[in-house]
Amino acid sequence: MAEAGSEREERDLEMRRGLMLFVLMGMMTVGCGAGINKGDVSLISIEEEWALGNQLAGDIAQQMTILNDPVIDNYITKLGTTILRQAKGDTPIADRPWTFHVIDDPTINAFNIPGGHVYFHSQLILEAKDFSEVMGVMGHEVAHGLARHGVENLTKQYGLSMVVGLVLGNDPATYQEILASVLAGGAIMKFSRGAESEADRLGVGYMHGAGVDPEGLIDFFQVLIDLRGRQPSSIEQFFSSHPLTEDRIANVRAMIQNLPPAELTRIDRDFKAFQDAVRARASSS
Repeated sequence: MAEAGSEREERDLEMRRGLMLFVLMGMMTVGCGAGINKGDVSLISIEEEWALGNQLAGDIAQQMTILNDPVIDNYITKLGTTILRQAKGDTPIADRPWTFHVIDDPTINAFNIPGGHVYFHSQLILEAKDFSEVMGVMGHEVAHGLARHGVENLTKQYGLSMVVGLVLGNDPATYQEILASVLAGGAIMKFSRGAESEADRLGVGYMHGAGVDPEGLIDFFQVLIDLRGRQPSSIEQFFSSHPLTEDRIANVRAMIQNLPPAELTRIDRDFKAFQDAVRARASSS
């Protein structure tokens, strides 16, 4: 009996050691920041997310002025699909249909809603000094969508069953509340520091993989900081949903420094024509 008890204790010890090793390996994986977040809470299905996103996008189009122009549509879609191409294999969401929009708006903002819809305010594009700055924002916003941060916020705020009810059209009052939040602030809800850090990390990696200099994101952060001092009202929406701190900028710079050497560009020959088209359409709408 003593030997049997000793064997059980030894097996229990081995099991505990194995469990500790499993937990430590999980902590190491999280610490390294590898991969895309699959959600801290239970999420609706991808099909349900896309249905909700398409409904929101339809209502946004009714209440915001989308710049519908072939030059604008083709170029912003090219930037978005370039980022998505880098994420293929990481998540099936990268293979879903995505849509990229430019809104006629004199404030500086960009946002993602569930279901693969990314929006840029026209003034953000006009303030960018080069193509890599817009790509930095694109990488960040697409990363929010790939990591399902918007759906995660909704599920945390309202609960899984209520979000499913939104998709089914069972809660029009809550749907209108969410739509109003997007229209007013350009986002489902304010992102956490963790979500912002993940979107920065993924976006920087996707830019680098596409051969675009991720320093463009740092430079655009500097544009925002300068504008915060000169024209704070023009960037109020951006800062309300995308907290920007000196620590965050330092963290992004460290991410970039850890990337392997590569041939990177900040120039795209079609960028000026894109900016000119946005300027012409925004001023005439």
